[in-house]
Order: sequence, then C-alpha cells, then structure tokens
Amino acid sequence: MSGVAKHLALGLDVLPETTLTSLRAEGSRWIASTLGGTEFEARAVVLTPPAPQSLALIDAGGVDLSPDLRARLGAIEYDRCLTVMAVLDRPSRMPPPGGLIPESGPLAWLFDNQAKGISPVPAATLQATAGFSLEHWDRDRTESGRLLIEAASAWIGASVREFQVHGWRYSRPRILDPAPCMLASRRPTLVLAGDAFGPGGIEGAALSGLAAAREILERTPDESVGR
Repeated sequence: MSGVAKHLALGLDVLPETTLTSLRAEGSRWIASTLGGTEFEARAVVLTPPAPQSLALIDAGGVDLSPDLRARLGAIEYDRCLTVMAVLDRPSRMPPPGGLIPESGPLAWLFDNQAKGISPVPAATLQATAGFSLEHWDRDRTESGRLLIEAASAWIGASVREFQVHGWRYSRPRILDPAPCMLASRRPTLVLAGDAFGPGGIEGAALSGLAAAREILERTPDESVGR
C-alpha cells in the first residue's frame, strides 16, 4: 500500500516517525511544532490525518476555525478495525488470488501475504468487522487475535507460529464530508484532505489530494509554498 506514496515521494524531504503537536498561524506563514521541539514553516499546509487528529493539531495551535467548518469536521465518523498479522508454518488454503471476504462472522476480509508476493514466508492478514472491533477494542488484544484466527482456521489451514494484533482507531470513514477537500484558511492557506472527503476510499483519497493541490496552486501561483 505504501509503494505508490514512496514512488511519489522520490526526491522529497520526508520525515517519517516525526510527531506533530500543534499547527499555528503567524502572519502569512504556518508554524508546525514537533514532539522533539523542532519547528517547520510554510506558506501553505495540507493536513491529511483523520479529522479528529487534524482538529487536535489546529486546536493545539489556537487556530480560529469557523463554527461551520468545525461542525463539518465533527460530523465525520470512523469505524475501528482490529487486524491480525500471523506467520504460518505452511502455505494457507486460501484460493487464488489469495484473498476473500467471508459472508458472515467476525472477519471482514483476509488475505494470504505470500500469495500476494509481499511475504517470503507463509503469512496471513485478518481484518475484523467494524462491529467485532468496536466490541473488543478495550479487551485483551491477544485473546481477540485468537478469536479471529479461530474464525479463519478453515481458510488458513495451517498452524500459526506467531501473530500480532494492531488496532486502527480511524480505520475507515463511515460518515464522510461530501466536498473533495476543505479550505480551512485562505491566507495562510490550510487545506484538509484525505479519504474522509468526497467519495472516500483509496480513489477518493487520491482525488482529494488533487483537489487540495489545486486549492493551494490557485492561492500561491507564483511563490514557493514550502520554506
């Protein structure tokens, strides 16, 4: 899933594992502060985290967001998802092309990582339904993982050597904002985008990013938007 982003980021100065704590406006520029105390300046900013996280950054910087925009962001809701990543002792029984969507039960879908060509050893990823994830969110993750593995046993058809369980609090937008992106500030320019805007999903996220780029280019056509 990260392959496209890595390709588009070639030649860019990307800072992974850098936590932002606030975003504030000073004159015609934005100041983004990090957990480590570093600050970055820019004439324009695109925020693509889940809406609650974007709103937290804005609030931490004391940005004056209009009641209408705040209400739109607050209306966006997300499903949670528990995901199991399991290493198997032999290839799974999943039929080609190595992924399936169960008709019922706690699993939303599962796929064979080795069959997809992303794992050198037999391995599977199991994603729980939104209902199961919400019900088990605050419960023991190991036990929840065992329940999902048990539900997938017929398709796995192998012993699980080891597994990890990860929880995505903002897995998939359930209630979206109909606009392709949100112009939160004109000068300095601040645009919110991502899979919670427009039609949603991967395609919606890409279209939202393009819409955000157009918003910035229309407002800063003759000047660099970075530092």
